[in-house]
Amino acid sequence: MIAAKSLRRIDSARKSSAATLTQRAHHELRAALLRGDFLPGTALTLRALAERLGTSVMPVREAVSRLAAEQALELQPNRAIVVPELGRREIDELWRIRWLIEGDAAALAAEVATPEDIDSLVEVTAEMWQAVRDGDARTFVKDTGIWAMHLAKASHSSPFMGYISNVRLRCAPHIAQAFGGRVSADDPFFRFSLQLQEQITDAIRDRDGDRARDLRAADVRTFQSFIYKRLGWV
Repeated sequence: MIAAKSLRRIDSARKSSAATLTQRAHHELRAALLRGDFLPGTALTLRALAERLGTSVMPVREAVSRLAAEQALELQPNRAIVVPELGRREIDELWRIRWLIEGDAAALAAEVATPEDIDSLVEVTAEMWQAVRDGDARTFVKDTGIWAMHLAKASHSSPFMGYISNVRLRCAPHIAQAFGGRVSADDPFFRFSLQLQEQITDAIRDRDGDRARDLRAADVRTFQSFIYKRLGWV
């Protein structure tokens, strides 16, 4: 009986370890997609991803399956793993969803955000102003995603955080594609975007949900327009 209990404990520990490795692989691959490390159409292999993460193929396979279920990756019939190349209509729909849910998340944040939530928004915005002064457009774009998730967290709504994260995950590769060439942080867009962020933060601080919603929706639309211009779509 003691031996049986020991075996069960060992089996349980192995399963727990495997689950942890899968979770870590999923987290790191998700982060890589959000950073824009993989452009649309990029073909990936389990072995290359495992080497990148410093782990074995098995947890990567599970992580890739999860990301495929989230529509962040495609598993093709020949077992190839590909970063989806979305059509214009689908991308338009994703941005429209972002207007709606990120605006509503900002409105909810105006009701429930803590002083610490507001401080985190202010801190990231300050880092983004520094990126503009340094002419560092790539850091600016990376921090845009960080700021957006701080805003989602300020809503204190798990559903909003999940929806926003998932939609941003699907948008990330084509945003990275838009920044594939040379881009200067001197573009007026960057300063205008930061001014909007500051106004959104002020609206949340003032508990003005309607203003926070409208400003965040405008902020997302402005970013969409900038990305589309970079892609030559407008």
